[in-house]
Parts: sequence; C-alpha cells; structure tokens
Amino acid sequence: MKILYSHNSSKQGGMEQHVLDLIKGMLGEGHDVYVWCPVGKPADIYEEAGAKVTRKSISSDFDAPYISELTTFLVDNKIDVIHAHELKAAANALAAARNAHTPVKITHVHTPISEWKISPTRRKIDSLFYSFIVNRFSDAEIALTESKKKVKIKEGIKKDKIVVIPNGLDITKLTISQITRTDYEEEIRKRYGINKNAFVFGNLGRISREKGHDILLDAYKKFLGTDMYHSKDFMLFIAGGGESEDEIRKLAATKGIADKVIFTGEFPPEDLVKYYSAFDFFVFPTLAEGFGLVLIEAMYSELPVICSDLEVLKEVAGDTVTYFRAGDSSDLAEKMIEAYEKYVNNENIPHLQGKQRVTELYTIKAFTNSYVSLYERLLKKK
Repeated sequence: MKILYSHNSSKQGGMEQHVLDLIKGMLGEGHDVYVWCPVGKPADIYEEAGAKVTRKSISSDFDAPYISELTTFLVDNKIDVIHAHELKAAANALAAARNAHTPVKITHVHTPISEWKISPTRRKIDSLFYSFIVNRFSDAEIALTESKKKVKIKEGIKKDKIVVIPNGLDITKLTISQITRTDYEEEIRKRYGINKNAFVFGNLGRISREKGHDILLDAYKKFLGTDMYHSKDFMLFIAGGGESEDEIRKLAATKGIADKVIFTGEFPPEDLVKYYSAFDFFVFPTLAEGFGLVLIEAMYSELPVICSDLEVLKEVAGDTVTYFRAGDSSDLAEKMIEAYEKYVNNENIPHLQGKQRVTELYTIKAFTNSYVSLYERLLKKK
C-alpha cells in the first residue's frame, strides 16, 4: 500500500508521536509511507524514520493552493490511503482526496472538538463542520477509546463511521536495566542541579491550555505550604514545550515557586527515558485528552501516577493510578500529600500493575496490526 499521513503541527506531542508510530509500523510491514506536514521537529523525525516527507503548512480549513498541490501529489504517486490528523488537515485532505479519487480516506481528531479549550461558539461551529465533512466524505473516523467514541457520536459523527483503535507504546525506547535507570537519574539530576535526595514530581508533554499546568502549579504550591514538609527538598520537573510555556513559567514566578520548578523546554527524543528515570512521581493534570500517551509511558516506567479523573484516562489506566477531580487544584494537592505519605511509609501503591496493563493492552504490534487491517478492509470495499 501507499499511505499518506497529513497534519498541520510543527511541535512534538502526543498526536505527532502517534503519527510516528504509524510511520514506523507501516514501513515495518513493507508499505510506502508519505507525510505532508509543516517544517519542524516532527517532519525531521519522520524523515529520519524513513518516510518521504513534504513540508507544507495549511493556512485555513479550505486552503485552495494546498488542496491543489495535494491533489496533484495524490494522483502522481497513486496514493491508496490518506489518513489526516486534526481538523485543518482533515478538511483539506478530504477535499484533495475527493478531487484525486483516492480510494481510502481516514480522519482523526485526537481530542474531540467539544472538549477543546476554545470559545463555546467556536467549538459548536467546528464540531458541526467536522461532523458534516466526516459523515459525507470520510471512510472512517478514528477514536482512541470507547469513551471518546461516545463523545464523537454526541458531536454528530455517525456511529458506523467511527473505529476504535487505542494508541500503542513502543516499549523498546523505555525498556532499560535498573543500572541504566540509576545512571540516567544521576545524569538528569546533575544536569539540572537537583539534589540527589530531592523528591521529584514529574510532568511531561506539550504545555498548552488544556494540559492543566496552571492547576499543577497551584496544587504544588499548596503541597509545599504543608508544614510537615518544610524541611524536605522537593522539585517539580516539567519536561516539554508549547504555546503556553512562557505563560506557565511566569505563573511559577508569580506564585513564588520558580526556584522549586524546572522547565526543560522542547527536548530531544533520547531524553524521554532519562526524564522518566529521574521522576519519583508522575503528575498528569490534563483537562482534555484523546488518550494520554504519556500516561502509559509513565505506567510502563513503573512510576506512581496521579492524574485527572477524566473518563478516558480511567478507561486507559484502570485502577493502576491515583485520580483527582479534574481541574481541582486543592484535591490534587491532597492526593499529592497522600501519595507522598504512602511513599514515605512504604505503603502499597498500585503503580506496579501499570506496566503489566500496558504490555497486555497497548502494544505497538497490536496498534500496527489494527491499522493495517483497517486500511486493507476499506481498500477491498473500493
């Protein structure tokens, strides 16, 4: 098969990692893989993985020059499957694929539009527009979990259009020996000047409004204000960059805790496993999520996890993590205190079951096989 993936992001995050996993999986199965995306780190990583990358940005939901160029590309390269990620890419890809008579057209908005942190009016307009083009022109809309499928149905997407395929995790990048883990922890603590005895709450991923970093900072300040911990050295380690990074850095300073928070900005892929090795706890305060790839990364890394009680995260993690009320910084602070007390007292924390859950439910092989089967099934119908 000849498969083309498209999106309009130049920053690395969960969706971009999802596309990278698709690229690697399809190349591993012997298929030809093409990508259309903007200039940026994801494009470079895709190219290094072996995909044929065209660097193009999309300016609007209907970008006529982009559609024209993509139409020509689809025809000239005889693309069998176009799989577009997020709204702008989907709208333009569907238009081009219709013009080019591309056999299979797949769309995927990772976090349902009704959960986006934009104005209610804009959410409604975008949701109506997206459900219309998917119902009319797409062969399948992907949902990462059953709970997200229900949300997409409520948004107006037809039930028979939606296919549920969970994310998969490439465990090879996180599988290391205990000796290596200790070495990585020492390396990161030395690099960022963290006391070797300090207790580190970690967070990793894109810094944007829906990820809840403001809630995390508020909860962390409340945690630090607990008298019983005044003599203990703590650090909050936020790994990643994004459109809200400057705002969150300023918020940490405003709250008077900047000296107790580390920001890495965007980081190279090889640092991912090193950061997880340096964390004592993983905190995931997200307000909206399509799946939560970093959640299963932390689970596989055998970290105790505290995360928002979103339905999708409960579906993904089950009873292997600790939940707090999404958006409630006071509840998060309480859960951080409770979790730390259990840690100090060597009480049982369910995180060790997380790795087993990931290896049973979210393998990269199952992920790849599901997409190959979907592509082939839809092609046979044409």
